[in-house]
Amino acid sequence: MADDTNPTSGGTIDLRAGGTQTGGAAGGAASAGSAAAAGATGAASGATGGPGLFEKFDIPDTVKQQYPDLIPLILQTESMNDDERQYWFQILPIMTDEQVGKLREILMNEKNQLSALDKEYEQELKRINDKHVSEWKEFEAKEKRKKLQTAETATEKTEKEEEETLLKKLQGL
Repeated sequence: MADDTNPTSGGTIDLRAGGTQTGGAAGGAASAGSAAAAGATGAASGATGGPGLFEKFDIPDTVKQQYPDLIPLILQTESMNDDERQYWFQILPIMTDEQVGKLREILMNEKNQLSALDKEYEQELKRINDKHVSEWKEFEAKEKRKKLQTAETATEKTEKEEEETLLKKLQGL
């Protein structure tokens, strides 16, 4: 699908959020070797719930070696579709260090902001649930009091009727 090596020459390439790059080879991080590639595979698999998503994309070996930390960020981002993910995997080898840094920063910011939103949502949900639990307990208590009052009223009525019946019997004697 794509060449795993850095291009040595070329024209202008659209790097979307990263700007454009004209000609020449892009400077990248030094190769970390096959251990980093293995780490990228493991990190992407573990971070995304399984190897299925990782294997879904054609990720160049240079990306696996040079940017193992970016792979799970790209796989997990909610702001990209699969075509865009594949695009970024293919374009990473020819991006400048500055462009890679900006991509990393954008993806980390998104991840952190979504995490913060998730926390806020969970806290709000817990607050609402606690409120409703409290309201429900209050409702149950009122219902119980109502039942007790109804039962007490019925008992008083029965006792009064029995008392009147006894008084009538006594008066009849």
